[in-house]
Amino acid sequence: MNNKEHYFTQVYEQNKDKIYRLCLGFTGNACDANDLRQEILIKIWNNLNSFKGESQISTWIYRIATNTAILYSKRKGKFDTKFPRLKPNIEGVATQEEDLSSREKEINQLYTTIASLKEMDRILMGLLLEENSYKEISDITGLSMSNVGVRINRIKKKLNKKLNS
Repeated sequence: MNNKEHYFTQVYEQNKDKIYRLCLGFTGNACDANDLRQEILIKIWNNLNSFKGESQISTWIYRIATNTAILYSKRKGKFDTKFPRLKPNIEGVATQEEDLSSREKEINQLYTTIASLKEMDRILMGLLLEENSYKEISDITGLSMSNVGVRINRIKKKLNKKLNS
């Protein structure tokens, strides 16, 4: 195994779950999330030699992931106008309401509601759920820290309203 393969394996192991959850929050279903994750991993592999270390590797990966997710969403959106998307199905969470515990229902409802948000709102919530600081979210998205804070507060209110209605 050469250095690039070894480094990629380390990066992949450290970030695979975060990438998948970001994809899942962005797409709303496991099938599309897996497709998007593959696309992101290919871009990370292809660009790994260009990482300069000026930021954390996780910040660099999230930047690639969000940019790829935006492009994917735009391509997928054109397709989905002909074939409307069904209610999201979160992998690993049963789809039958009666089989779900109260906690699983809440998580499923949260991911479904996040998937219904606007593109940037989905990205911000995904990054927040991954416990990124406002500074890290700012670095990844290119928004100012104060703008990140304001937008996240608005998104939380919107989610609260949708979840409690």
